[in-house]
Amino acid sequence: MKKTILIGGAIGIVAILSLVGCLGSGQQKAGTNQQSNGENPVQQNDTMISIPLAGLSTTAKFYAYDASGVTIRYFTAKDAKGSVHVAFDACDVCYAAKKGYKQVGDVMQCLNCGRQFAISSIGTENTQGGCWPSYLPMTVNGSAITIKIADLIDKLYMFE
Repeated sequence: MKKTILIGGAIGIVAILSLVGCLGSGQQKAGTNQQSNGENPVQQNDTMISIPLAGLSTTAKFYAYDASGVTIRYFTAKDAKGSVHVAFDACDVCYAAKKGYKQVGDVMQCLNCGRQFAISSIGTENTQGGCWPSYLPMTVNGSAITIKIADLIDKLYMFE
């Protein structure tokens, strides 16, 4: 009888842990598998942040900005010609799903609808909104790119 209870209890524990694991993976927030893998942005002052160009490559780097407890996610990547591209890790259409993007070769793929967007077109063709990685204005200043904090906060609603 003791042996049956121990085996039954062990099976029950394994079943519960498996269920918790499945539920947890389905509820993973977007961006949790996308850590900042570049040099961290530096807040220059109350209005601007900068990211060193030296840390950027053709591999997308994901970043986060904390806006009073709301994490605003964005990414940078260089195209094959070396031009820098920046966008929010959210789409103007799919943002409510809170899934963001992943890189597949030289494109960024929406984790919600599956559409793919050439990195070389991000920041140029996506300035008017629509089904794209949402436009994030930036400027290249010497050895860094700069992003206005106000531009990050403009899209706060996408990450709430």
